[in-house]
Amino acid sequence: MNNYHTSRHILNYRELREAGWAVLKTDSISLVFTLRDSYMIDVFDLDSSAHVAYLDIDIRKKIMLGDAFGSPAIGLPFTNQFRKTFGKDIFPFKELRSYHIVGFFVERAYRNKGEKRLWNVDEVLMAIALEIAFEEGVEMFIIKPTGDRSRYYRKKFFARIHPTTESDVILGINLRRVRKKLKHIELDEIKGKTQFFRVICHPDI
Repeated sequence: MNNYHTSRHILNYRELREAGWAVLKTDSISLVFTLRDSYMIDVFDLDSSAHVAYLDIDIRKKIMLGDAFGSPAIGLPFTNQFRKTFGKDIFPFKELRSYHIVGFFVERAYRNKGEKRLWNVDEVLMAIALEIAFEEGVEMFIIKPTGDRSRYYRKKFFARIHPTTESDVILGINLRRVRKKLKHIELDEIKGKTQFFRVICHPDI
C-alpha cells in the first residue's frame, strides 16, 4: 500500500480562457497554465519558472493535435495583472518546443509518479483542449498520434480509429461522449458552461 491520498485541486478554466492564464496549486507544487489564441497551452512551474509542459491544437484544421507549433515571443498573456500577480516579465517558453516536435509533451519529472509528486498534468492539458474544442462546436477531436502513442490516447482518452484516406493512424475523440468521462477531471458547470476543473491528484495504478 502506498501513502498517497486522493485530493482535488481547482483549476479555473473560465479564467484561463478569458484572462489567458490560471494557476493550479497542489499539495506539492504550483503551476501556471497559459493560453494563446485558444490553441497553444503552456505550463510553467512557479517555483522555478521552468517550462514543464505544452499542448498545441488547431481546431480549424483536419488534424487538430499532431506536431508542435512554433513559439513566438509575442502573445503570451503578460498583462499588467499577470506581472502584478507573479512579478515576472518572461518565462523560458522557447525551451521545450526547441527540443521536441510533438504537439503534446510533459517533462518526465511532472508526469505520473514523477519526482515532483504531481500526477495527471497530461490529463489537465487534454481536458483544456477538449473543452475548448467543444465550446467552439467541434464534435470529433482529431489526433495524429506520434510514435507509439496511439494506445495511450485510446486507453486514457477513449479515442477510436477515425476513418481517413491517410496511410497513418488517425484517431478521433467524440467530445459529447468523452469530455465528462476523464478519470481525474471533474467539470463544474454553471448554466451548462464549464467554469472550473476539479483535478483529482493521485497516481495512476
